[in-house]
Amino acid sequence: MRLGLALANEGSIEETVALACRAEQLGLAEVWVPESSHGRSVTSVAATLAAHTQRIGLGVGVVNPFWRHPSLIAMEAATLDEACDGRLRGIGLGAGLWTLEALGEADQRTRRPLAAMVEAIKIVRAMLRDEPGPNAEIFTVRPDAALSFEPLRRHVPIYVGAVNQRMLQATGALADGAYLGAITSPGYTRWAASQLGWGAARAGRETGSVDLIANVLTSVATDARAARAAVKPVLAYYLWRVDGVVTDQAGADLEAVAEVRRTVAAQGAQAGAARVSDHLVEVFAAAGDPEQVAQRLRRYAQAGLDGALAWHVLGPDPREGLRLLAQQVRPLLDAQSTPGT
Repeated sequence: MRLGLALANEGSIEETVALACRAEQLGLAEVWVPESSHGRSVTSVAATLAAHTQRIGLGVGVVNPFWRHPSLIAMEAATLDEACDGRLRGIGLGAGLWTLEALGEADQRTRRPLAAMVEAIKIVRAMLRDEPGPNAEIFTVRPDAALSFEPLRRHVPIYVGAVNQRMLQATGALADGAYLGAITSPGYTRWAASQLGWGAARAGRETGSVDLIANVLTSVATDARAARAAVKPVLAYYLWRVDGVVTDQAGADLEAVAEVRRTVAAQGAQAGAARVSDHLVEVFAAAGDPEQVAQRLRRYAQAGLDGALAWHVLGPDPREGLRLLAQQVRPLLDAQSTPGT
């Protein structure tokens, strides 16, 4: 299992660049950046990262085809891949309905999210690979839409920020990878991998052909208790926000999840954090000392995860948490994956 970093893209560009450069120095495999709300443009940030790094893989996860037309996504993906000399791990597409609704920007197209996402994937793939596109019904584009330049690579990987069963199955049929965002668990990862496999098999693809990556809420410190405490406010917020399938498939105490949700809804995330038990941290995060975090990440790998992206917290001291992740957790993971160890 690859070990990378998922950045929030909420701090300054200078901070994001510094973290990506540090991840490269420490030898992590890849770094992904998202786009959310009316924050910093992810493609502009990714281009900046391309200019400041040399080796680390870069990923965009995810962009919203309701904000960015699929033809523009294809243009930006090919351009970013050229800018980073072929290091683009993937361009991720996701509907982001929660954000669109919260911002008051949902429209007629968002009433058909699955159909829109399938169409967007087909448009982006066709333009990147110089293939005939679909007869689009949701997005205005011709079937013969094509890039006006020769890209560095014709097969830039397309990922999908999929959550529910139907979108995961469509991802297995059409995309190169799936990106599980927000909070994940080994239980949900295993379920998502099975849905991808079903979709791939139905489309005549090999069941293991779709790369599965996920944000993993990670906090590592020599003080395991402090590491676990650091994730609780973030975990409380996302337990309140995520789709039910994410918690239902996790194997968590659903009444404990419901209690956190009720508290966050009534009093906010800080109050909800007090309701987050160590059991919920164990289910939905990789938090603790380096050995505990390595053991937890190994469970994600066993569930079918191909790439774990350490996300959001990193540790009570984020910079130190990143160092421990690369210098202590990663060697433990490598040792666990070596036959005979």
